[in-house]
Amino acid sequence: MIEKLLRLIQRKPLVVPATEPISHIINCEIARGSSYLVKEVKVELSMKIFASLVKGKCQDCAHPEAFPCESVGCERCTLLCTCKNCIRTRAQGLCFSMCSPEEARMMYTIQTTPVFWISNHGTDRVSPRDLELIADMISSFLKRSKNPVVLLDGVEYLIAINGFIPVFKMLRDIQEWTILNHAVFLLSINPVSLEEKEVALIERNMKELSIQA
Repeated sequence: MIEKLLRLIQRKPLVVPATEPISHIINCEIARGSSYLVKEVKVELSMKIFASLVKGKCQDCAHPEAFPCESVGCERCTLLCTCKNCIRTRAQGLCFSMCSPEEARMMYTIQTTPVFWISNHGTDRVSPRDLELIADMISSFLKRSKNPVVLLDGVEYLIAINGFIPVFKMLRDIQEWTILNHAVFLLSINPVSLEEKEVALIERNMKELSIQA
């Protein structure tokens, strides 16, 4: 048991929560402690929503007169800013995607947010077979961040590699952690690539996002 824990610690990338510069993209109704399902053929809408959350102004800001600061190092800024009173409530994200980190960062202008590639190759990647590592990284991040947002793309690939039941159990764990840590969990799936019964089980305890123009 001890040897297993040591192996897990040695191969687990350290996920440090980071805050993006403010640059709002879209409006969406999001509640903390909730899991959301985004049905799409390609991971586009879910990434736009994710980027909007991690780059947007905190929704519960008590200072409507605060100006949107474009600086990442806000804690080192000496300017008077009412937003500093709620800086810790801005969202911090963690992304697992079939897109490479470079592609995701370029397309959605994500600078500081940890992005991991579900792949057997390249850097900043996690193996699609290692569900335990993915779950452990998400659990650790949810506990470390003050306002965490997690995006998981490529669940169809994970199911093809590991089978439906192990992946479904991992998703249930993530949904429960999301509630306990007042987080937001975004899951992107292509319903056509899964069996109808599998889609029904996944969407049973998740909400579908309502997007506002």
